[in-house]
Amino acid sequence: MRDWLIDDDNVTNMLNRYYLEVHFPQLKIELFSKAKMALDDLIVNGKETDFIFLDLNMPEMNGWEFLDAIAESAALPKRFPKIYILSSSLDPADRERAETHQFVAGFLSKPLESVALEFLSQVDIEKK
Repeated sequence: MRDWLIDDDNVTNMLNRYYLEVHFPQLKIELFSKAKMALDDLIVNGKETDFIFLDLNMPEMNGWEFLDAIAESAALPKRFPKIYILSSSLDPADRERAETHQFVAGFLSKPLESVALEFLSQVDIEKK
């Protein structure tokens, strides 16, 4: 099973995948440049994943719309993934919304740095 990184910036995706897989070798990251594609895999195709790292600011479907679509879906995955927002947003409202959202396990700033990786090492990632 692969873990998912959803971000429309391909360079950021490659860097973050590298940091995650080096720091957590048990993760095997699948990249999605469009949230809609990931949503279809999750809801329509029933693919499972343990972790989703989700950007907020994307064209077509942003991170909030992705989360809303999951909430509105009648076909939730059997094993619900831990979703971490991975964003460069400096808006405190985004962080607050993420911290109170029912599906969000945490808010991490882009690009991934040692503080974020240390946080992840103290939560579910190490237990995978």
